[in-house]
Amino acid sequence: MERNEPTSFHPEYTQYEEQQFVDRPFKDSHHELIREIWNVDRFNPRVEEKLRELKHLLKKYNPSMVCDILHDVTGQPIAQATPLLIACFEGDPDVIKLLIEANADANQTESEHHLSPLHVVCDAEYHGQSLRQKDRAEIVRMLVKHNANVNHLDRSSMAAIHKAVIHDRPECVQELMDAKADPNVVYMGDTPLSIAARHNRERICKILLSYKETNVSHRNDQGGTPLHFACAAIVDSPTCVEMLIQRGAKVNVQDHKKNSPVMVAAFFNKPKILQYLIDQGADLTLKNNEDKDCFNIADEKDHHECKAVINRNLEKMGYYRKASIDESIAKNFELKNKIR
Repeated sequence: MERNEPTSFHPEYTQYEEQQFVDRPFKDSHHELIREIWNVDRFNPRVEEKLRELKHLLKKYNPSMVCDILHDVTGQPIAQATPLLIACFEGDPDVIKLLIEANADANQTESEHHLSPLHVVCDAEYHGQSLRQKDRAEIVRMLVKHNANVNHLDRSSMAAIHKAVIHDRPECVQELMDAKADPNVVYMGDTPLSIAARHNRERICKILLSYKETNVSHRNDQGGTPLHFACAAIVDSPTCVEMLIQRGAKVNVQDHKKNSPVMVAAFFNKPKILQYLIDQGADLTLKNNEDKDCFNIADEKDHHECKAVINRNLEKMGYYRKASIDESIAKNFELKNKIR
């Protein structure tokens, strides 16, 4: 390697000894610019060497040209995409960077799902794709600088920020929010904050809640709020619940069926979240449209830990509820989790 030759934008590729090849039966029938993107040796740390042929082709062709993508079996066109989109699917940062710097259209979408380059970079890993979190964030930043529309919706009405939240990409969420992405954009009735809260995406919740534009009280078509989602979290941790309440979420908010956050926590067996809600003033006597309170819900689901938490706090208030609960189970839980 020459002394001044730049090294790869993605140097850790050199750690791999074997390449992963994707079988493309009709590869040679594709446009030569697309073929070259597929041919680039992503494991080559000599960036000038690995991109030499691609740079040559970019002098001949428009980097924003739309190319046919052929079916692996029939060889017939099934979609259309730009070289930049193909590069994003492939996931070599050096190639993506080259195309962006060649002024490839950052907003051109592929024909099948209307995915933009931002969607692809924030999405799950595609077959054969290798991108680190920091690479994805850097590419998002570059696309934004080249006028990428951060609020473009794909065919299913999903924005890039939805994909970044779902696939736990906080660095990408930060870049998108800095670029004025809409934090309240709805996908299947729910916002990025609701999705993050449901999946215990604590870093993402913190980022979203740091922007005043984020609506902490958004309701979906069932009247559910981000706090309802946080109380149904996959992991029984009150961290996201705490962030939401500190940001102004109402602890006793009810959805269209009058279910409150403590009812949701009782239904999904989240005793730690339940205790935190109680500590924040949750009303344990509220009833939903089925005339059930949180104790009834926990009792029906046989969630002994939640019943123990509710019973203990009700007794402090002078309420006594009969529960068919194994006291030894409750005591063991209380000792283990140190719930006050």
